[in-house]
Amino acid sequence: MMKRPCFLVMDSLNLSSHEDVCKHLRDYLQVEWEVRKCTPRLFTQAAMPNIACRVRQQDNGYDCGLYLLQYVESFLQNPVVHFGSPIDLQGWFLRKRVRQKRQKIRRLILQMHREQKQKESDTQPP
Repeated sequence: MMKRPCFLVMDSLNLSSHEDVCKHLRDYLQVEWEVRKCTPRLFTQAAMPNIACRVRQQDNGYDCGLYLLQYVESFLQNPVVHFGSPIDLQGWFLRKRVRQKRQKIRRLILQMHREQKQKESDTQPP
């Protein structure tokens, strides 16, 4: 079991290697550390590995954002605590839940729009 920081890679399309992305994140963390702590620190692959998780895959080319939101929600509700590779999270949620998320977001946006219009009409002079 891992007892050090790592990157959990959750890719709903599984189209590319994530080495470059994780390297850029490590470089960013290194610069932030040096700026904030005024000391050098290396964030290497060995010190902070990236682990590709097996996650539910999207079946189209446009639901990436919804899957990202669902991964975050699922992680917060049921966090990964054992970081041994491979990490299989395919059972976290059903594809149906992602489709429902789109409708839930739509309803929320429409509700916020109605509330905003109501506030505008309430503040207008008669």
